[in-house]
Amino acid sequence: MVKLIQNEMIKIFSKVSTYIMLGILLVLLVGVSALMKVSGSYSYSGYTYTEQDLKSELDYLNSSKPDGYEVQAAEYEYMLESEREWNTHSWEFEALDQAFQNFQAPLIYQKDGMTGQEAAAYQKQLEETIQVIESGDWTAYAQLRIEQIQAGTEDEAIKEAKIYPYQFLLERQVAVGTGDWREDAAWQAGNTRLQVAELERQKAQGMYVSEETYEEALNQAAVSEYRLEHEIENYIDENGSTESPYWTAFLEEAMLITVVSVIMIVLAGGCVANEFSNGTIKFLLVNPVTRRKIIVSKYLTMVLLSVLMILGVFAAAALVNIPFFGADFQVPCLTAANGEVVVGSGFLYALKDYLLEGVSLLAMMTMAFMISSMMRSSALAIGIGVTALMGGSMVVALLTQLGCDWGRFLIFANMNLSQTASGNTMFPNQTLGFSVGVLAVHMVIFLITAYDGFTRREV
Repeated sequence: MVKLIQNEMIKIFSKVSTYIMLGILLVLLVGVSALMKVSGSYSYSGYTYTEQDLKSELDYLNSSKPDGYEVQAAEYEYMLESEREWNTHSWEFEALDQAFQNFQAPLIYQKDGMTGQEAAAYQKQLEETIQVIESGDWTAYAQLRIEQIQAGTEDEAIKEAKIYPYQFLLERQVAVGTGDWREDAAWQAGNTRLQVAELERQKAQGMYVSEETYEEALNQAAVSEYRLEHEIENYIDENGSTESPYWTAFLEEAMLITVVSVIMIVLAGGCVANEFSNGTIKFLLVNPVTRRKIIVSKYLTMVLLSVLMILGVFAAAALVNIPFFGADFQVPCLTAANGEVVVGSGFLYALKDYLLEGVSLLAMMTMAFMISSMMRSSALAIGIGVTALMGGSMVVALLTQLGCDWGRFLIFANMNLSQTASGNTMFPNQTLGFSVGVLAVHMVIFLITAYDGFTRREV
């Protein structure tokens, strides 16, 4: 059996077309990395409002009068009167926007229900906040916001969540607005804490909150705080999202397994059929080797080559991205369960992603192998295989639109195992185990058909 597999490998790698296909795959890999490098090189620096911009915005708001326009109009009027530049990426602009939402909005929409003392307090807070913003002193602004939040009437847990980012940035002496990753991470941690606190408040008031929603919020908060506590600038979350350019490209390049699928369909489609078209099948059959061993060795060769191709693309992607993005190998995969953070390897997460894509590759390769064995036509096997690979998703989308729930049992509906693993499925109640089971059943049928077609038919 080993010698038969070796013989098949020699046949495949003795063809120039094999190296051409591998060369195209490598060029695509480098091209994707270069394209992602170029597209990621642009950094948004915000938009600076001009006097004409502010006047145009005011004219639009006052003429169209959308819901809540009064607060936005009051903010634009102040910005126009201040005669200074306001960049949407600056902390001053964000603070000003928040100040008008916190203090100007109640003065406009709730004034009839306020006492004169309450209205004066809101006005004073607005003026104090604007004064600090105008000074450009973020430390003074953060301290003022902490005092304002503490003086509020909200639950203590909500107050703590709102104070957290200000307190963290002050204690760590983070220079706000300089691109320090801890700034965004602190706001993210504060927002996730606030979400948990809001859900707990709702539960305490007897409102319905699903356990799934609460646990997801709790896990997000745990990951956000763990990241700050352990100084983790970039990480991969459970959905494969990351801020690391290296790992973004690395994970995105798993889509090139589709190209590998086409290559394997071409190789599997000609594996058996070419023996008949070239007349070499007679030389195989005159040897003291059974047909069973021949067909099994050919299929095992295709499986082995598929696995090697998947691992090869994985390794090549890891290396090709280094010149473009640097060797960012220390990025972990952070997940959480019941509020407890689990630290995993980024490479293991990526390998899992590549292997999940490879399962559909094996299914398509097996189908092409079956057609090659039955029809003994490489052109037919390759044509049907590539058409099924490219057009299967359209068939599934059509069945979904028509409400044909039985479509979940088709091989095409279970090809994208990465999406299935993350819960993003075309049909309801489709789990990873279900999809793997459907693919396994189809592959068994393909193999039995291929075996029967090769061993029983006359040459």
